[in-house]
Amino acid sequence: MSKIAFIGPLPPPLGGVEVINQSFQEIDYSCYEVTYFNTSNQNSRENLYMRFPWKRFLWNSIFRDLRKSKAIERFIKKVNPDIINIFITSGPSILRDLLYLKTIHKYNIPVVIHFHSKTKGEFALTPFRLKVTGYFFNKYAKKIILLSDEHFTFFSHYFGEKCCVVIENFVTYSDYDNEIEKKCSQFLFVGRLTKEKGFLDLLNAAIILKEGGIKCEFHIIGLAATEQQEKEIMDFIDNNQLREYIILYGAIFGKDKLELFKVSKYLIFPSHFENSPVVLKEAIAAKMAIVASNIQANKNILKTRENHILFEMGNSYDLAEKIVLLLNDKGKSQAMCAESARISEYDVSIAKKKIQAVFDELITKNA
Repeated sequence: MSKIAFIGPLPPPLGGVEVINQSFQEIDYSCYEVTYFNTSNQNSRENLYMRFPWKRFLWNSIFRDLRKSKAIERFIKKVNPDIINIFITSGPSILRDLLYLKTIHKYNIPVVIHFHSKTKGEFALTPFRLKVTGYFFNKYAKKIILLSDEHFTFFSHYFGEKCCVVIENFVTYSDYDNEIEKKCSQFLFVGRLTKEKGFLDLLNAAIILKEGGIKCEFHIIGLAATEQQEKEIMDFIDNNQLREYIILYGAIFGKDKLELFKVSKYLIFPSHFENSPVVLKEAIAAKMAIVASNIQANKNILKTRENHILFEMGNSYDLAEKIVLLLNDKGKSQAMCAESARISEYDVSIAKKKIQAVFDELITKNA
């Protein structure tokens, strides 16, 4: 039986890259044995998208990354995989990941890069850096997995169309199955508790709702970037008497996380930036009505479907208005949940066919 080695971060932290890496590993591959090397530091607050830490990179991170590169080398020698699938982001960590690619390359094993990236606003996404990235990707990898057709249109110019394959982030629908009629009229937020993820917009919207005498609950899965920021958030919640509105769970996984998706009627997704957010697909699988910011990444997934309402990114008043609209119109909420229940294209079964076809092709060529 051929062996696939996945190299990339696993939870914790609770981020899109970590979750989708784990999801790919949990696919039931019929003729492949799966093994993995976890590049995460197992820090619940680790952030793959942080701004570039020049001093820390130069004096601390480089030694840690060299050690991890050596650990990857030992892993490859021990496991002797037939294919390596590595997860790479377009943030500063791409420098570390290129080091990993160089280490892997000398073993002459076919490499699949899963490029979990935005199309603008990150370290590797200037035209010059994309050309450099494309050079190394084409040198070290046989296939490059991209997150959407929009990503393909953008990145194939730099990487070449022949090596690029679109495999959308996905979820296992059966894990989220529930009865719409049994859902509670509560809102669920999943993500880092930061300005970039729109969490401050949500807090301000909660204040607006409270001042207007509107009762509702926001159930929150996630952590702030630092303990100090977490304390500031707790102080803000207490100072504005929002304890009845904001219910914090921290970083939870597995059955506890799934249960919140199943029982919640609404997903609140106010993010200021995204790649191809798996949280939206989790909400669809869980038959939820979605309130999302009007950024392009959200529109790419939600499209013209009737399962969502968009609000102006960063506008807490508009967000509060959309929340009130749903709370006052139960029929519309139910119809939005029913529309999500009709969407099936993000199930694991579709991703499985695509990724297995990639692996089959590379195994055949390398035979």
